[in-house]
Amino acid sequence: MKTLVLVDFDHTLYKKDSLLEFTKFYKGNLNFYLGILILLPHLLRWKLGIITNEGAKIKYITHFFKKENYQLFLNGGTQFAQEKINKDLNNTLFQLIENHLSQNATVYIVTASFPEWISAWANSLKINVIGTKLEIIDSKINGNFASKNCYGFEKVNRIKSEINLKDFEKIIVYGNGKGDLEMLKLVK
Repeated sequence: MKTLVLVDFDHTLYKKDSLLEFTKFYKGNLNFYLGILILLPHLLRWKLGIITNEGAKIKYITHFFKKENYQLFLNGGTQFAQEKINKDLNNTLFQLIENHLSQNATVYIVTASFPEWISAWANSLKINVIGTKLEIIDSKINGNFASKNCYGFEKVNRIKSEINLKDFEKIIVYGNGKGDLEMLKLVK
């Protein structure tokens, strides 16, 4: 039986918010906390429902990473993946994922985060990653997304655009946030 496993990353497979953790790792704690203070009005507007999750995330990416050389960013993501991800995994869930892999299941991380700091870790385990895509112009991050934020219904849209679900007799989904509700309906 051909099995597909879909797993959310932040606060599911990874115990923390990887966007925040990567930013601290890449920019340093001082720059991170100063940036959060500057972004506080936008974050409050997001929490109050005045701007969307995607709008708040674009403000965040623009503040911290606009004009960042993409290759340096990617190198930082690879370093983060190698040094930090294993330390903050949900080990119980990771053991389940390893078990699925040992049974030749196809495994995808489906995340609103960016693959740049997850893929090096995931690829070493033969896990695929579907995530929000950054827009890169002239080898620099411009602060916008090249895709919609991979959250909620968009997770399902992205899954269906990259995977033929009819190829699988069984679909297992791991997700525990409101951004995973639509993905959880894919279970069969």
